[in-house]
Amino acid sequence: MQRIPLPPYPNGWFNVIFSHELEVGDVKPVHALGKDFVAFRGEDGRAHILDAYCPHLGAHLGVGGCVVENTIRCPFHAWRYDGDSGKCVEIPYAKRIPAKAEVGAYEVLEQNGFVCIYNHAEGAAPDWKPPVIPEVGSDDYFVHSRKQWELSAHPQELYENGFDVAHFGTLHGMEVQGVVYETDGPVCRLHLEFERDAAEQSSAEGMATIRSFMFGPGLSLTRVTGAIDGMSVQSLTPLDPEKMILTHNYYVREGSNTEAVDGFFDYYAKDWELDMPLWNTKIFRDKPILAEGDGDISRFRRWYKQFYSEEVEITF
Repeated sequence: MQRIPLPPYPNGWFNVIFSHELEVGDVKPVHALGKDFVAFRGEDGRAHILDAYCPHLGAHLGVGGCVVENTIRCPFHAWRYDGDSGKCVEIPYAKRIPAKAEVGAYEVLEQNGFVCIYNHAEGAAPDWKPPVIPEVGSDDYFVHSRKQWELSAHPQELYENGFDVAHFGTLHGMEVQGVVYETDGPVCRLHLEFERDAAEQSSAEGMATIRSFMFGPGLSLTRVTGAIDGMSVQSLTPLDPEKMILTHNYYVREGSNTEAVDGFFDYYAKDWELDMPLWNTKIFRDKPILAEGDGDISRFRRWYKQFYSEEVEITF
């Protein structure tokens, strides 16, 4: 039985490696979206993502390959490939380069701490880009910590969790007071106001807010206010069918109370971890039986289906 009968790789921008993991001259093997890639940073500082395997005799360019200017050199026979086009630009022992000597190359968007590529089931070029998050590049903010989890899940299920209002009380001890939900093309905004007893996140009045922004299927931002003002920048990247990686980057303003910040983000991560055993084992109901108070799940699914090339049935 297929637990999650959804197209495994939605159309959109996906993080394949953190920016800080790729220094000038670095070469890294990466697996995402059911494919093997090589990530490298050229001498001009730009990040590149290519298909991993050399078309010559199949060596993995990310295992022993090296950067030469803004190209990558294969470790097996020293063929060199351009980082932008993927075309072979040099074979040291040959006078002529075969016409088909190239590897797949991807448009790279590097911002918000991520090196992203655009995935589309039909190979279409991107017609939108996620915005730059101002706090990420601001001198007034710093990365407090990072978290990463590998899940047996699908990115749609994680997003849908935010619209499942009823589960907040059952699983998280939150009493949701208000919900505002807006969409604009590939961008979705969700604003929740809630009461909870957790002093680590709530104000003195027991109130807190979550403002989530979903930029296509693979990138999101959550601003949480209460005990402090904190921000999490998230990436949701499918690795293989029903297998994905979730990353969090936690940002905080310079000069914030260290003890309060530590408790805040520790509690924030543990809140997510409460959902993970369910994501890892639940099935996707394409025709769920819903009750009053479940939240606007149907509206969310109608918005999300734009990221699939094939038809996905939405029936309630």
